[in-house]
Amino acid sequence: MATFELILLLAVAVLLSSILDQIVPKVSLPLIQIGLGVIIAFLAVSPIEINIEPELFLVLFIAPLLFSDAKDSNKKNLWDNKVTILSFAIGLVLIITLCVGFMVNWLIPSIPLAAAFALGAALGPTDAVAVQSLRNEAQLGKREGAILQGEALLNDASGVVSFQFAIAAAVTGAFSLADATASFAVSFVGGIAFGIFLAVLFLFISSKVRDLGLDSTTFHVLFEVSMPFVTFLVSELIGVSGILAVVACGILWSMYNTRKISPYRSSLNIALSSVWKVIGFTLNGIVFVLLGMQLPMATQSTWNDVYINNFALIGYVLLITVLIVVLRWMWAIAMSLITKNPDTNRRDKINKKTIINALVTTVGGPKGAITLSIIFSMPFLLSDGSVFPQRSLIIFLASGVILCTLLLANFALPVLAPKDVEEDEEEREHNLLMRIEILRTVIERLLVDATPENDNATKLVVASYNNRIATIRDWVDIEPPSSTQLRIQVINHQANALIENIEARNVDPYEGFAYLRTLLHQKNLLTHTKQRFMSIQMLLMDIVRFFRELKNRFFVLLHNESMKENLMQHQVRMICEQEAISYLHSLVDNPNYPSEVVAKLLIAHERVLAALQSDAGRADHVVEQATANSDSIQRMALQIELEVVDDYYASGNISRAEAKKLRDNVSLMMLDLDDHI
Repeated sequence: MATFELILLLAVAVLLSSILDQIVPKVSLPLIQIGLGVIIAFLAVSPIEINIEPELFLVLFIAPLLFSDAKDSNKKNLWDNKVTILSFAIGLVLIITLCVGFMVNWLIPSIPLAAAFALGAALGPTDAVAVQSLRNEAQLGKREGAILQGEALLNDASGVVSFQFAIAAAVTGAFSLADATASFAVSFVGGIAFGIFLAVLFLFISSKVRDLGLDSTTFHVLFEVSMPFVTFLVSELIGVSGILAVVACGILWSMYNTRKISPYRSSLNIALSSVWKVIGFTLNGIVFVLLGMQLPMATQSTWNDVYINNFALIGYVLLITVLIVVLRWMWAIAMSLITKNPDTNRRDKINKKTIINALVTTVGGPKGAITLSIIFSMPFLLSDGSVFPQRSLIIFLASGVILCTLLLANFALPVLAPKDVEEDEEEREHNLLMRIEILRTVIERLLVDATPENDNATKLVVASYNNRIATIRDWVDIEPPSSTQLRIQVINHQANALIENIEARNVDPYEGFAYLRTLLHQKNLLTHTKQRFMSIQMLLMDIVRFFRELKNRFFVLLHNESMKENLMQHQVRMICEQEAISYLHSLVDNPNYPSEVVAKLLIAHERVLAALQSDAGRADHVVEQATANSDSIQRMALQIELEVVDDYYASGNISRAEAKKLRDNVSLMMLDLDDHI
């Protein structure tokens, strides 16, 4: 099949898998993609032969996927479980290599011991792609998730090195334990060290390009995407593990490259996240579709061999699978008893929870594309020119174990670690409440930093944040905080200020007591009470004011007097509104009052004051000017929001994933703001 047709076929299969994944939620995405690959292989008019060298497969598919997983991994969880992860990545791989090798050689004597060890080495690593996919199907604990992720990132190197030495022993008939140990140490430690070195070099190059003003989003996206390929190729060239170098480079790069938060950095992170999401999904899909396409060809010759009992083949696959599962389960229990749990800082005891967690760790580590790529690199001939013994049978056994572990993980993992819907809801509600608190903090800082020049524009932005808070409250069905008590307090302050001005003769007493009556009426409405008492002074003032209004209506000649009276009313209302605004400003950063309530009342009173101070035309001009200046305030608000998100993440109030989601959301709003300029 032509290369272009093959690429097109793979692309269609990956797209179809994304649709089927939503239609068939109970089947994991890797299994769907493998199934599509098998269907393609059977429906093809002619056999589809894909001759991809193992090294090329690793650099094209595994390197970028591991880099992306390492970059997005929870570094703290990996570090807290480093001993357990290293034991799984190195110790367990070696144990599986030896045990599977001896058992396969015992079951099938025609497979030499060295070749059997090669099969065991290929079955040692777990598939990082499959692990990541399966994590979405179950509710993994923090420790179990960290172990599976860390193991998948590191154990590929152990499996590859072990396989290479086993194959060398099978081909040449010679094996040196000292040479193997030294080579493994150089490959493992050297890969990590060289990956760190390249990460530092990449960070230096990126910063220099940025300092010279030559950077762009396109440059940084292409630069980061090319890093795993360069890292792998250069590492393998100097003789260290390219896989581990890629993992180390990805971890260090993400730790230091995302420290500085800025609008440009945030928009760049969005672009990078989108690109890596597409790359990851596409490569994941291609890997498993290719795996499915290769399985029929890999197993057909052995299955059709008349000299081999097919029932015996199935039995061999099941026995090897059971052995690997038992070894992983025993190793998981042993490590839980030996190493301390980071959550409790104590070693676990044997109980139901420990056993279940060990089972989750066991079935959550399926074999996949790495195993198949390793096993396909087996040579066809020995050093003496003879045929490599039982090569097809070894490939069949590896393929069968891959399918068994994937099926086991798909159906057993959701049962052992079902998703806790209530816990998910609690976490969702917590995240939404934290979002409200973040937005409240932004409102407080905006109001505190407001100046007379940008006050109107600030109020427009604050109003938009109040709307966002209201939207979030609707999502979680939370009643908004009541503003009744605060409004009553504002009215009390207005009334006291008005009485002081009346006593000081700063306002007309008749108009002052008239508006005081209005304030009292508003308070009664808020408290759902009726006015039962009115002072004699207020009553007399009402009578005097009644006769004044009557006089002004009947005597047109007294028009100027009427205008004077309107001005006095105006003055009274302005004093009250200024008092309300002053009091509300004092409550902006008061933790006892929700900022969105304070801001809403503050905006309302300032609008009334603006209307009293300006005529209609002037008010329209003020609104228009505020709208025009709001972009700069909005930009400042979004920058404040980024800082607050970082503060909440640093204090542990929100998770890393939630912080990333919030940063991306802010960055999108920044991009929208830029588009409107």
